[in-house]
Formats: sequence, structure tokens, C-alpha cells
Amino acid sequence: MEINKKTRTQLRLQSFSFVALVIVITGLLIQVSRQYDIEFDWTATGRHSLNEVSIKVVEKIESPVKITSYATSDALSEVRTEILDLINRYQKLSDKIEIDFIDPRLAPDKIRELGIRYNGEMIIEYQGRSENLQDFTEIGVTNALQRLLRNNDRHILFVSGHGERNPVGQANHDLSIFTENLSNKGFQVAPLDLSKTLAVPENTSVLVIASPQLEYLPGETQIIKDYVANGGNLLWLIEPNKSDKLSALADYLKISITKGIVVDLDMSLLGNEPTMVLGQYQQHAITENVQSIQTLYPKVIGIEIAAQEGWTIDPILQSMPRSWLETGKMEGTIKFDPPLDKPGPIVFGYAMTRSITENPDKTSDQTTSAKTKKQRIVIIGDGDFLSNTYLGTQGNMAMGESIFNWLAHDDNFIDIPAAIAPDSKVSAEPYQLIIIAVLIMILLPILLIGSGVIIWLKRRKK
Repeated sequence: MEINKKTRTQLRLQSFSFVALVIVITGLLIQVSRQYDIEFDWTATGRHSLNEVSIKVVEKIESPVKITSYATSDALSEVRTEILDLINRYQKLSDKIEIDFIDPRLAPDKIRELGIRYNGEMIIEYQGRSENLQDFTEIGVTNALQRLLRNNDRHILFVSGHGERNPVGQANHDLSIFTENLSNKGFQVAPLDLSKTLAVPENTSVLVIASPQLEYLPGETQIIKDYVANGGNLLWLIEPNKSDKLSALADYLKISITKGIVVDLDMSLLGNEPTMVLGQYQQHAITENVQSIQTLYPKVIGIEIAAQEGWTIDPILQSMPRSWLETGKMEGTIKFDPPLDKPGPIVFGYAMTRSITENPDKTSDQTTSAKTKKQRIVIIGDGDFLSNTYLGTQGNMAMGESIFNWLAHDDNFIDIPAAIAPDSKVSAEPYQLIIIAVLIMILLPILLIGSGVIIWLKRRKK
């Protein structure tokens, strides 16, 4: 092409038009990016996106969800960044989710009031209910949202009329603080007088027997036995010297109470009452979320449950190794007496599970297939740990919540599998590694240099 003044002008116009077009397109892209947030997760495992199950949970949110994280604002702390990155995934799907951060050092009174124990701990609020969360993972957040999204259809009934701990009472030995917390989690809490009913209501999620002081009438005991026989979930808190108040139920479940009260030498040396027991957790779904916190039990008795067909019986709580079961009087200097006392650790908490096949509804025309459900029972040889006096001690509140979540089948709503990266390792024999090294380190450089020399020689000849 012949270059003249006219063609130069055309080329300059083309260059100018191209630059102007690039600038305009770039400006439009910047404007669009400000108005629309579009992201693509191209990671092999989709680790920057929510699981399909989490998406379905978020779609059910109808009211504002407020998340408050009590995380320090230190420049070196990555907790806020980690939490914000996680919650942002939920916010992209719903504009009803908001998150705020509060530095716990600036609000110590609030921290004590809310029972915050970990840096970054979140309080998730929805429709007047709230839940503390220390699990900064998608599984933790999604399960917490699922629990809060549930309607108030989980009914916790406390047996009353025999000197049991009052679920709404304000006395030191009562449970009003704990049951108020249960109500905030979406549970419906109410007393149940067995003398005024023929059966435990069918919609009962958990029946609680909290330290009865008086003997049950045979008819009342039968109501509880029928409830258990039909697959009802039960929490039974047993007190020292009061274990015989439901001996018929204990016989039915093959529970035996060992004589004496547990003494914890380590707690005694720290200046506590010798009967104050530090709980040692056994591996179980109930204790999984409280492994890092301590729980204290003021006065504990030992429990044994015999093996029985159909039941899975798991110990969940026991005393420390340097404890023992004191069978003598709790007076003066208390020391271990080998002939009479039983050395620790002493198991004082059990979880029992079994599968129950509900009777199918049969009519003359059709038979409805039977349903199988999981029955859960927890037996603990102490009731004080959930009382108004001791609830604020260490992690007692968290332990109580975990027990009720498990009994009400709220312990594992959703199981989101961890994203596992595909195998990126290369396995090769030694001779194969030698061949690869020769190709990359010798032959490939020679090929590139040779190609360059050949091209240079050809251009030089022209």
C-alpha cells in the first residue's frame, strides 16, 4: 500500500477511533461492575460458593436476619475477614441478611450478659429468636439458620407436681433462666401435671423429669413408661438420695444408681467444694460442640445402665481420673477409703438411642407402611448444673443447649460435605522423572535456541 498524506490521516483516524472505542467500552464496563455484582467460582470444588442445601435454606428466609459478630478489630486478626467472607455468600442470595461487628473489648458488660466466650462468636437473630454460634463454617451458619427458621413446633414439657425444678420458677434451684434461653431458640416450654392427663401429648418433642422430690403415683409412672415405650424422647435429671422416686422407670430402663456421691480431688485442691465435679466428655454428638469448654456439676451420683436389646447406650459424661465415689458421710476431712469407696472416673451421664417402628394404620381397605423413628434418652446424675445458681458457670448453658438440640433431633439438620480438592499429585517412576527432566532441561532449551538461530540466519540472508 502506498503511503501518502491521505492514508496517514486515515490511519491516524482509525487509531484514534480504536483508542476512543476502548476507553468508552472500559468506562461502560466499570459502570456496569458498580451496579451489578457478578462472580464466577471456577475452583474445582466450588469452595467460594454456597452448597445447594444452604441455598434452599436462604430461600426460606422471610424476615430480616441480623448477625452480630463479637470479633476484635486488630490489624493482624483474620477472624473478621473470615466471617465476612462467609456471610457475604449468604448476602448475595438474600438482602434480608445483615452483619455487624463489635469489638468485645469495647463492650465487656455486653459480653458477660450474652455469654460470649470466643473471639468472633456470632449471635444470629430471627423473628425474636436468637442463637449463639462459634462454628465459622457454612455447616454451622446454615444449621443455625435452619433451627431459627423452624416454627415453634418443638414442645418441651417438664413434669411437675412432685417437687421437681420449676421451669419458670425464679428460685436458685429452678430453671427459669435456662428455659427462657430455650424459648429464644424456638422451643415451646410448659409444665405437665401427670395427675391431670391420661397420656403425654403426642406433639411432645422432649419430656423432662427434673429432680423429683416426691414419689410418683403408679398411674403417673405408667404414663411415663407408656411414653417411653412408644418412642418418646426423655431427659431425666437424677439427684442424690432422690433416685428412688421413679424406681419403676429406672427398672424399666435397667438403670442402677451406685451408692455415694462423687468427690473430685482436683476441684477440692482448687478451693471448690469437694463435690463440685468437672465433667470429662466422652465422644458423642452431644459433647462434640463443647469439647473446648468446661462444665461443672455441683453434686453428682454415679449411674450404670445395663445392656439391653435394641438400645445403643453411650456414656457422655464422667468424672476426672483423680475422683472417687464417696460412700461415707460428707463430714470433716473427706478422703478415699479403698475398701468402701469406688475409684474414678465415675460415669454420671448416658445417652440412649434406638430405632422405633411405629404401628402402621390398618383399615379394611388398605395398610399404611410403618414408619421408623429414632428415640433418644439422656440420663444425668445431677440437676443443679442447669439451675439458676450454676447455669452461668463455665459452659453449663452450652451443654444444656446441646443436650436439648440432640434430644429434639436438632443436632444435625444438614450435613454439608466438606469440599475436597481433586488429587493434584503426579506419580511417576524414577526413569520417567529422568526422561521428563531431560526433555525440559536439555532438549527443550536446545530446540528453542536452534529455532532462534535458524530464523536469524534466514532473515540475515534476505
